[in-house]
Amino acid sequence: MIRNRVSQLAHGRLTLGLSCIALASPTFSAEFFDDKIQAKLMLMQGFQAIEAKPGAFEIPNTDMAPGFQRLRFNIELVVKVHDHVTVYVDLGEEPNDFGTDDQFEISQDLGYIDLDIFGLAGSAQQDQSWLFRAGNIVSTVFEFRGYSDGAAVQSNPLIGNSPIDFVTAESGIQSLWSHKVSDSVITQVNADIGFTVPTFFEDYSGDRGFNTFGQLSLNTGFGLNLGLGWFISSLGDQVTNRLFADVQTAGLIQGDGDNYNFAASGASSRDTHAGLLPGLDANIFQINAHYQARPGTEFRGWAGIAKDEFSFVDSNGDQTVASQAVAYQEIASEINYYAIEATQYLTLNRLYIASRFSSAINKSDNISGDKDLNRIQLGLGWWLTDNTLFKAEYVKQSEGNTSAGQIGADWDGLTAELSVVFD
Repeated sequence: MIRNRVSQLAHGRLTLGLSCIALASPTFSAEFFDDKIQAKLMLMQGFQAIEAKPGAFEIPNTDMAPGFQRLRFNIELVVKVHDHVTVYVDLGEEPNDFGTDDQFEISQDLGYIDLDIFGLAGSAQQDQSWLFRAGNIVSTVFEFRGYSDGAAVQSNPLIGNSPIDFVTAESGIQSLWSHKVSDSVITQVNADIGFTVPTFFEDYSGDRGFNTFGQLSLNTGFGLNLGLGWFISSLGDQVTNRLFADVQTAGLIQGDGDNYNFAASGASSRDTHAGLLPGLDANIFQINAHYQARPGTEFRGWAGIAKDEFSFVDSNGDQTVASQAVAYQEIASEINYYAIEATQYLTLNRLYIASRFSSAINKSDNISGDKDLNRIQLGLGWWLTDNTLFKAEYVKQSEGNTSAGQIGADWDGLTAELSVVFD
């Protein structure tokens, strides 16, 4: 659930077609309702052979068999209701996000209504846009990069995400503004601000609170893009009035569904993500950068500070991570984090290699021991056709005894996936 994925959908040429047409003739596109309804169909099949080292919180994670993941698929629809009113919805079978272990289900992963403010006011502009968005909107602090979400994986050069990707979807509203700049090194300025509840289900119980987030970014004419993201939640009042399982926390703190899983984890678990902060009274500040050095060579980086006035605690009242928690307590928690990523095409538009290093350090008070959570990813991508991508990856995650890691021991392995997009 990311803006990169949505903006590609909104600006690409998409057409609504029956799935049988898509499978029988991938070069044919059908148009309905004067092309006012457009669609994208995505499918991904994955394979993994990963295992945790001795010392994992759950013993079954240290003796795992290789296997195939359940198929993921997504159908993304864009409906042009009016020249200045657009609707977007993503429907999918995403076991790593909404999945259960024993049944198949199609869920709404993301969906919203976009109002073109300038257009509705009769003052549409060539160099400036302003959208008002309402619905299940993307809540995140990162920019300039892809992200694997269900079958929407082709914008991510690797298979898994980073363990410090703060992103989810929640119910709320958002304002998005952009301005193109002429005769300047800076080519475009972008800004947005959002206001959500910590779920896209419905919760009206007292003391629930809200999330507020936003971004500011600059695009340049020499391949460098820079941005700032921030997030604030005010959800801590629930802790004294609700049971542990009923407290609504900020979902982006735990990230979205990753494409790794363990025997002792549920299909939609977040156990591979950094799990130190509960997401109650939380603050995040993140910087983002992207540099296109030349065609086929890209670098990305992001770094930030994430704090919370609360911590997860175990049965002894000591700070722990989400997968081991039994309660919340008003103990400050904090991580400092960064990630660097590089992609290099060996054959332009066909074969590439990619790497990513992610790190998070537990900076909470009175914490000793090994505080570092690190993930290394090394991958290969091969575009079999323009819309068919095969990826393979080696991943290794190291989790210190007082880190934000939720498996409890180092783990590593090999993964692969085959994905297709029909649009």
